Amino acid sequence: MYEEADTLAGMSDPAGLARALGEQLRQARQRRGLTLGDVAARTALSVGFLSRLERGGANASIANLIRLSTCLDVPLAQLFGEAQAAPPPTHVMMRRARSTADWIASPNGYAWRRLGGDLRQPLLDAFELEFPPTRRREIALVAHEGEEFLLILSGCIEFQIGAERLTMETGDSVHFDAGIPHMGRNAGDSPARMLMVHTRSGAEAQAPPLFLAMAGADIKTVRKGG
Repeated sequence: MYEEADTLAGMSDPAGLARALGEQLRQARQRRGLTLGDVAARTALSVGFLSRLERGGANASIANLIRLSTCLDVPLAQLFGEAQAAPPPTHVMMRRARSTADWIASPNGYAWRRLGGDLRQPLLDAFELEFPPTRRREIALVAHEGEEFLLILSGCIEFQIGAERLTMETGDSVHFDAGIPHMGRNAGDSPARMLMVHTRSGAEAQAPPLFLAMAGADIKTVRKGG
């Protein structure tokens, strides 16, 4: 069972957010005709935890919210009351000056924000990821459908694709088949940032595939790369 709690950066009213999120989850579950037991079985979350979550009495990790949004077929944005009644737009523009609330962080120091928009029939999604400095040499490789394009915005990233390890610095980029096991880590002494564009498929549309793996969400962990 998964019941750990991460935080959403920039939330000024955690109690109010928890209550609003719980109500959105309850309504989404009831619209689909599911019981708490049904959701528990599909997400590996306990009935008691889900009940507290719907009442606003518990906090959910990013990985758990991804599981729930996928199970209930509800976009993450809608769970936080950001869904719009209007039809999906034909284009979405993101201004450079954005609030720090756009970033979602995990306790281990990784953070990301979504740059892609929800078009009528989106095929791509884009994210900016931040990797903290780490002494870790081992890289847990993941694989998923589609393609990925990576551009290093700052810092130095060691990125592994299959058996090959690439040392990528600011301005370097790579385009690859995401079905090949892959993963990256910070290879420098300061935080590194990376732009990632990937083809959308299932839960990966809600968060970067690399972040899903690091957050413990349901994505295929292939093997360890030493």
